[in-house]
Amino acid sequence: MLIVVGTRKRPDGNLKAMFLLLDLWKKGIRDCFFDANLSEKQFEKVSQRIAKSYNLSEPLELHDADEPEEVIRVPKDTLIIEADNAIHVDKGVSIIDHAEASGGKAIDSAPSARAIHEIYIPKTGKWYLWARVFFEYSKDSYWIGMDNAAAKPWDRDGGPGAIKIWSEPDDNSKWGRWLWDTASTDTMDKKPSNKPAFFHIKRTGYYRLWSKGREAGSRLDQILLTRARDFNTQAETEGKPLPLRYSPHLYEPASIHECRKLIRHAVQIATAVNTEIPWEFKYWIQDIWGDVTRFPETEGSLYKCPKCAADLPQQVVDLIIQHAQSDDIQFYILCRKCGGEFD
Repeated sequence: MLIVVGTRKRPDGNLKAMFLLLDLWKKGIRDCFFDANLSEKQFEKVSQRIAKSYNLSEPLELHDADEPEEVIRVPKDTLIIEADNAIHVDKGVSIIDHAEASGGKAIDSAPSARAIHEIYIPKTGKWYLWARVFFEYSKDSYWIGMDNAAAKPWDRDGGPGAIKIWSEPDDNSKWGRWLWDTASTDTMDKKPSNKPAFFHIKRTGYYRLWSKGREAGSRLDQILLTRARDFNTQAETEGKPLPLRYSPHLYEPASIHECRKLIRHAVQIATAVNTEIPWEFKYWIQDIWGDVTRFPETEGSLYKCPKCAADLPQQVVDLIIQHAQSDDIQFYILCRKCGGEFD
């Protein structure tokens, strides 16, 4: 289940807000809450309360409760990868001790030596890249890459899917300290940009993320991937490792098209299983989201594989429809491909 939140600004600057609890695995639409007049501050409080009521709140991760640290708010759908936790390292990759690295350890890679991680990416789209690096004087570049993903900006010398993290020529401001760095996506004549590099993910699932040494002496501590383009990891952490103590945002931005598609899917399910649609939804949906009959319809099966969103066989869909209104029965049915992972 997920919550979709839509707002419209009133002429007085306040907000109208609709909160929809969607159940894409059984009933379609579970609940709807609408408020016609909220200040932005009140909207934040209501959002937190609704998230908490549906167990969306996640506890802060603490290293030591007796030593409170600064809380870093990272966007939802953010992956933090420890460089020294690779599933495979080539000859030439060394795990080094460093007091300022996460967990006290980082890696130093000889030119072209790789450290490989296996990661699971739960959503398609752009995943923006930041790397926590230590550049020792002019040894100031590293490659980060991902198999089967489109890298931007792609660095040909690094190989397919490679992004080069590096200092601008004659820029020594990054030397001799740990910092979070990224590559620019729209440089002209090697001028810097504020838009971080990203990998374009076209399918959910497992990927091989790798780091490759370009200059020995450039050290790598952590890699961060996030769907939030505007999350400046260096500015938020002041160069420190993650997690210090962090809490994910409870909500994430989504496009109007994506939300309308989710809402239409929920309506299709609710219609198929005879779920009673809340009157608030019927009354206010046009005002917030527009004509639901014009929203994009769900293609393929009514219910999808919860891991990869692939279609499920019709007999599975019929079984879920048959028991959708029973609170005593819960389903978790995978497609054949994902189910094979449990053999």
